[in-house]
Amino acid sequence: MKWCLDMRAINAVLLLALLLTFSGCVERPEAPAVSEQQATEEWKADGIVSEGEYTRSMLLQAPTRQGYSGGDMQISWRNDEEDLYLALNGSTLGWLALGFEPLEWMKDSDIILASVDKGTAVVLDEYCTGNYGPHIEDTMLGGTDDIQEFSGSESAGRTTIELKRSLQSHDRFDKSFTPGQAVSIIWALSDNPDISQKHDVAYGEGILSLTRAGGVASASLPGSLTPIEKDGLIFIWEEEKAARDIYSSLYEKNNLTIFLDLTRSEESHMDQAKAVIDKYGLVLPADVPGVFENQTLQDIHDRLLAEGLESDEQALKVAAEFEEISIMDLEAELAAAENEDVRTMYQGLLAGSRKHLRSYVADLKEQGIEYEPRHLLRSEFEETVRV
Repeated sequence: MKWCLDMRAINAVLLLALLLTFSGCVERPEAPAVSEQQATEEWKADGIVSEGEYTRSMLLQAPTRQGYSGGDMQISWRNDEEDLYLALNGSTLGWLALGFEPLEWMKDSDIILASVDKGTAVVLDEYCTGNYGPHIEDTMLGGTDDIQEFSGSESAGRTTIELKRSLQSHDRFDKSFTPGQAVSIIWALSDNPDISQKHDVAYGEGILSLTRAGGVASASLPGSLTPIEKDGLIFIWEEEKAARDIYSSLYEKNNLTIFLDLTRSEESHMDQAKAVIDKYGLVLPADVPGVFENQTLQDIHDRLLAEGLESDEQALKVAAEFEEISIMDLEAELAAAENEDVRTMYQGLLAGSRKHLRSYVADLKEQGIEYEPRHLLRSEFEETVRV
């Protein structure tokens, strides 16, 4: 069944979305493009990021918002079959943090919390037990400290931390990874060196795409995509755009923080897809809020937005429904894709959509509302939410 808004309603939606975009109500960070190079230098934990030391790098940014001054983190990494080597360079002289594979917001994330104190690096291996903390050192929970080597430095208002950890861990408070995996991450910065203080500079999320065996950057060449992969990439980018446009409009209506946070998250997902699209020389549709080349996405956007504007409860329900649709589409595109760049990106987006679904369902549950799945099989829905 298809639902359509009349032209007056569509025009109102377009005007609202355009006002959001240009008024700064929902600020858009720069695309976190991933740069790649061959690792030509030996990795050293010396607090200095040298040319050729890492195979991949990306800049994650977050704008100024209430309670946060705004900032960025440059993440560089390389991996082999056994270990992950990381460099975190943040716009702060306080602490910085990186979390792996949260299930919902911060919950169950494997966290690295680090700072430089009087020239000496302090790096903690922690685990977050709740959506917004606390995060506790693994050793205090009965686990182990699995950071093998680390160092740090401060310069020009920025802090750099380098560290090494195993991909596979036998500590239940650490996440294990495999070469080629798309790892969902969260990050945060504080201007306070006291690690007990809350982050107040910036925070965000992203995807850390590990290289395959040998730690060699992807050598896939433009033109190696199938027609199905090309069409799928454009569709998924537009679908992530639809999520962003819906959530930004809902935030303007109800001011629920979850929509502001996930608008920025969907913008990040669009950027992840765009990085692959640009690499293979594909052309994206124009990024006009509320307007889509794919008519199915246009209909879904219009229907869900109209329903979501009715009430706060409906807003959360339609957002959860959209994440169900996104999960199904990503699973279908992943099954049809063979290109490793495309598959890795889809895996990261899929993890993000599942996390978003859990977040919306949890918000509804806090209000005493039990969300019923509308598209996913109940078994898959319950498995996703239960995790």
